[in-house]
Amino acid sequence: MTYVLSEEGRRALRALTERPVLYAFDFDGTLAPISPDRDSVKVPSSVSKPLKELGARAPCAVISGRALADLAPRIDRAVPHLIGNHGLESPCATPAALILAEHVCVEWMKRVSTDFAQPLKYYGVEVENKQYTLTFHYRGADEPAKAYTALVLLLKQLTPTPRLIFGKASVNVLYPGQEGKGHAALALMRHLRQTDLFFIGDDDTDEDVFELSEGLAMGVRVGPHEKSQAGYFIKHQGEIEDVLRFLVHCFDRTPGSQTSGESNMTDTGKHVHDP
Repeated sequence: MTYVLSEEGRRALRALTERPVLYAFDFDGTLAPISPDRDSVKVPSSVSKPLKELGARAPCAVISGRALADLAPRIDRAVPHLIGNHGLESPCATPAALILAEHVCVEWMKRVSTDFAQPLKYYGVEVENKQYTLTFHYRGADEPAKAYTALVLLLKQLTPTPRLIFGKASVNVLYPGQEGKGHAALALMRHLRQTDLFFIGDDDTDEDVFELSEGLAMGVRVGPHEKSQAGYFIKHQGEIEDVLRFLVHCFDRTPGSQTSGESNMTDTGKHVHDP
C-alpha cells in the first residue's frame, strides 16, 4: 500500500482531478471519528468545511452503513449525494429492492426478538434495526471474542440466510443477494456520468468497494492493512482533513476548474505541499 500523502500519493491525487471522478467517502471512522456512542458521532468542522469545498468543485458522495435518515443530518448538506444501509438506500435503488429488504428484516426481527433475545442479552449484543438492514453491536460486551463467535452462529440460523458484513465490533446483516457498497458506488458514478471512482473507508465493510475490478481509480484505507485491497492508505482518521484540503487545492490549481488559485495555500489558509 502507498501512503496517499507521500509525494507519489499526492501525484496520484492530482491526476484524479484532471478527469471525471466521483469522490466518495465512508462516514464512521473516515469523515467522523469512531465513538462508543454512535448516536453522538458527527463530522468535525475541520473536516466538514473542506468536504463542502470539494463538493462545490466535483461530484461527491458519502456511502455509509447507517440508514439515510440517520446519516443525512450528520452530513448537513455538505455533499449532495448520500448512500445508506450499505448501498441499499441509493438514488439508483429500485422500490422493489427496498420493499424486499424491509420485508426480510421484519421477518428476521421476529426471530431475533424471540429465539435470540436471551442469548443476545447474555453476551451483551445490541441490535440496531435500520429498516432495510440490521446491525448487531458487541462493542460493549464483556468478552467480545465470545460474543462475536456466538453471534455469528445465531445469525446463520436466520431464514433466508443473510449476507454478513463484519465491521468494527459489529456484524451487519443484509438480505441475500444485496451487492453492497461497491455496486452502489459504481451505479452512482455512472448515473452522474463520471468515468472513475475515488473512495476512502476504514474497515472491512469498505472492502466491497476496494475489491471492484472496474471503475475504481483510487481506493484509500484509513490505517494500513496488509489484507486490504485498497492501493493507498492514510495513517489515521485525522488525516482525512489533509486529503480533502489537498484535493481542493488541486482543483483550484487545475486550468478550467470552477475556481482557481495562484499560491500553495488553500482558501482555508492552510499550507499544502505541492510536489
